[in-house]
Amino acid sequence: MKVSAARIARNLADVNQFGATAAGGAERLAWTDDEIAARRWLSDACADLGLDVEQDEAGNVWAHPPETRGVYLGSHLDTVPDGGRFDGALGVIGALEVLRSAREANRPEARRLGLVCFTDEEGARFGIGMLGSRSLAGVVELEEVQRAVGTDGARLPDVLRHYGIDPSRLPLVAQRRARVAAYLELHIEQGPRLEREGLAVGIVTGIVGISNWRIRVSGVANHAGATMPADRHDALMPVGELILAAQRSMRAHPADLVATVGVAGVIGGASNIVPGRAHATLDIRSLDEGLLAAAVDEIVGAGRRSAQDNGCEFLPTETKRMPPALMSPLVMDALDAAARGEGIPTVRLSSRAAHDGMNLATAGVPCGMVFVRSQGGISHAPAEFSSEEDCGLGVQVLARGAIALARTVR
Repeated sequence: MKVSAARIARNLADVNQFGATAAGGAERLAWTDDEIAARRWLSDACADLGLDVEQDEAGNVWAHPPETRGVYLGSHLDTVPDGGRFDGALGVIGALEVLRSAREANRPEARRLGLVCFTDEEGARFGIGMLGSRSLAGVVELEEVQRAVGTDGARLPDVLRHYGIDPSRLPLVAQRRARVAAYLELHIEQGPRLEREGLAVGIVTGIVGISNWRIRVSGVANHAGATMPADRHDALMPVGELILAAQRSMRAHPADLVATVGVAGVIGGASNIVPGRAHATLDIRSLDEGLLAAAVDEIVGAGRRSAQDNGCEFLPTETKRMPPALMSPLVMDALDAAARGEGIPTVRLSSRAAHDGMNLATAGVPCGMVFVRSQGGISHAPAEFSSEEDCGLGVQVLARGAIALARTVR
């Protein structure tokens, strides 16, 4: 059974007509007409294969095999603003190609292969990432959905109802998890490791845990010239220490941890005012839960100690905590064997970005991921690119692994 790299490229171009940007990328924010149109295109393509297609209570698109419990492949079709053409979309198109190729080859295992396209993975519009897969995992929070407001001012519950989704029914999606014997996701790496290794394909060992924080600091605004050092309560000092502590933590664990202060600033500041209020964000990621927790204590603790030293109030709020999600050894071994069978060299590596599969993995579904080399390690930008050949190799590994799992997992 061989997949068609050329057909993958054509289908990827077809779906990227929806939300195409002048810069050569794609912008399909969740729950916009372009993203809905892309999902409709996918539904039609799956129906053409003779699959039963339906939308669940969260808007996820399911293409079912004849058997009720099987191996599902998928990803998402929504993008970030001014995003690329491969993030998410390649995984959906790759899944479609596997199902089509299995049927063309009359593989009996095709009866156990299905597709799922998750809604709102990026969370770019409403700030709630992975809404579809979190609903399937049974961890969606209805209060969070009810209060979510988009970057355009639209309320998420209103938008969902506009597209025929009743927000109160989101928890019902979790009932469908019983039909998923295993889940496979193909994705671009979104980083430079495969390119540096000179490899087209990687097998993912796990998806890093994430701890996101919002930091608020209150000090005392005062005259920059007339306020001596002993009299200052500079609200920016703890933010500066937070940044330095994040850098120290990363350097101490260069292969296992990343920590980022992506937003930092003074509220109502001026060049001649000692900062009275400051704010920052903190993003910490690691595949090691213990290391993640230790880094949180170290970095947030450094900011808190600096606030005490400078007579400021330090208010840290953890806005998101997602545990590391390890991929199934059974699925990883099947993907490794698939790559060897195709003569495709691979390496095992962790995912530094979040993906829908992490929610299924933490909910107990055996999961695995295949990474495809990203040119320049660029993602979430119009320059995002993976070659047709690399995409074909990744989908070939996905296909062979899915066939093997369809024979073994129940």
